[in-house]
Amino acid sequence: MLQQFRYLFFIFVFFFFTNSMALETDWSVGSESQVRLISPITHNDNQSEIYIGLEYQLQKGWKTYWLSPGDGGFPQEIVSNNSQNIKALEIKWPTPEQFEILGIQSIGYKDQVIFPIKISLEDITASTHVVFDINYLTCKDICIPGKAHLELNIPSGEAELTKHFFILEKTLSLLPQESLSVSFLEKVNTNIYADEEFISFQLKAKAKKSFDNPSVYLHTEFGLPVINPNTVLTANSKKLTSDFIFDKNIIKENKIDVQFVVADQNRSFVINQTLTVQNKDISTNNNYLFILLIAFLGGVILNAMPCVLPVLSIKLLSMLQHLEDPLSIRRSFVVTSIGIIFSFILLAVSFISLRHLGISIGWGMQFQQPIFLMIIGLILAFFSLNLFGLFEIPIPRFMNAKVVSGLQENYYTRDFFSGFFATIMATPCSAPFVGTALTIAFTQSSIMMLSIFIFMGIGMASPYFFVSFFPGSLRFFPKPGSWMIYLKYLMGLLLFGTLLWIGNILLNHFNYYFIYASIFLLLLILFFSYFIRHKKLILLIATVIFFTFPNFSFFNPVSMKTNSDWLDLTTINLEELKEENILFIDVTADWCATCQFNKINVLNSQSIKKVFEQYNVIKIRGDWTKPNTIIEKFLQRHKKFGIPFNIIYNKENPKGIVLSELLSENEIVEVLNKL
Repeated sequence: MLQQFRYLFFIFVFFFFTNSMALETDWSVGSESQVRLISPITHNDNQSEIYIGLEYQLQKGWKTYWLSPGDGGFPQEIVSNNSQNIKALEIKWPTPEQFEILGIQSIGYKDQVIFPIKISLEDITASTHVVFDINYLTCKDICIPGKAHLELNIPSGEAELTKHFFILEKTLSLLPQESLSVSFLEKVNTNIYADEEFISFQLKAKAKKSFDNPSVYLHTEFGLPVINPNTVLTANSKKLTSDFIFDKNIIKENKIDVQFVVADQNRSFVINQTLTVQNKDISTNNNYLFILLIAFLGGVILNAMPCVLPVLSIKLLSMLQHLEDPLSIRRSFVVTSIGIIFSFILLAVSFISLRHLGISIGWGMQFQQPIFLMIIGLILAFFSLNLFGLFEIPIPRFMNAKVVSGLQENYYTRDFFSGFFATIMATPCSAPFVGTALTIAFTQSSIMMLSIFIFMGIGMASPYFFVSFFPGSLRFFPKPGSWMIYLKYLMGLLLFGTLLWIGNILLNHFNYYFIYASIFLLLLILFFSYFIRHKKLILLIATVIFFTFPNFSFFNPVSMKTNSDWLDLTTINLEELKEENILFIDVTADWCATCQFNKINVLNSQSIKKVFEQYNVIKIRGDWTKPNTIIEKFLQRHKKFGIPFNIIYNKENPKGIVLSELLSENEIVEVLNKL
């Protein structure tokens, strides 16, 4: 009997202790989502202010919403009229994230989220009865409203910690900082500007160290749609400017309460202010000059990329024969510069037209099309053969003799199209500043996109302009001699190497028989052009035959399985893998020269392979050699419109840490060490 009494006493004490050390409500009823209240303490601890937590548990793929969710949902509503001993409530909103639901951009939370609630008590000697009626919305493929009635009683008196204390303390520590002095920011300025058409909510921030991958969120009382702000970082990533631009007709008030949240990895800062709308031309307030400078620098750097350098070298080489005629040099380089700028304008107009037609656009996207690759391959073949002295195309006789004479003497047409060719060869390359300029261009108005492309063209044409202004600079080269012939052959080899690269890309669209047939056709052209005078006719017939190859199923590609320790981005569930793993994602393409540089010099190096093994990194690759909507959407979610694109994810960094376009081993190791 005594033994049974001991067991009953033990069970009573156990359940009483467990209940007192886990002050919480039951989960609400629901299949997609459940909510409950949790308390970090057993009593109010004789304090006038206490915290409790409103915890959401969402099923996989389901999301709920932030203060300003946009057009796609509504934030939670809490009615506490039946509560007792509560003077005031203040809901603390954790840092949200942006996502797409049913094709609409929204802001909110997924999986599990706890909203700390600060409660001011009327009487610290009385018990507090919390009664919440909660309305909220969860969405996945459909949206389902949720309701919950929760009651929690918190007695007065000295408190002990419950099992929820640490999770609530962690949640509070991760809330956006409200004090600038303890945040990761050094300085923050906010303004609202308006002109006759637009209103701009602007935030300028300076980081104490630097920004990695910042996001900025805006909340107002007007239920504004979720848009991607125009965000610009300085070259050292220490200063940030974000502009949210809306139609002025949406907002009529002159004084507006605003909240900005600046998030960067696991750091965030929130600022609440009442701002007066200032009259100012919005177009002068977007750092456009700085953006155009970035575009110009990107264009300059493109000349040093392996795709473009041979073209510039050949141009310089051709002018060494005319050192005694500076006027001819000036004209030649000016015409080439005009060709480069005009081709960038043509690219911009093409991208703008495609965007208006609703077609996804991206830098280098033309290299995904086999016909374009065939055209480039044909040009490269004749270009390289010409440098070896094996093939020349005479000017047609039907052209006016005066025009022919001018063309043969000044080569203006050739100069102009060499500028075109340099631009085309630049498109599979990316470089510092190029990615930034393109991201801004593809997310801005048509006028801004055109301006960015023009300045990128001016930047790429700047070496040519320099020589045209200072033709005497060519005298720094050695005097013309036999070395020029060997250099000419070297340039021919470089172009021939580029042709082999194009051929390798074409193997994604055709099989090896296509390559063999193309080589055989090229040899036939050389053979017949040597013995037959009608070279133009031979070239025309051969070109027609070449472009009929894609119509033959005989040349269709054969799918080949390759053994690789890289997962395919298009077949995995990225959200699942993020939760428990470190992920390294490489979006690449066979036509992307910078991507190949990253693979050869960094990703395929033994040291990086060992680092990936050390940190158990899951490697994922997205191959954008051919058009792929999954990869396009992935890039667009990260506001990227060109490749290479490399990003590292883990549980603490669900938005990812974006890496430089030109990778380095030190950068990857440094990021992994921080995780």
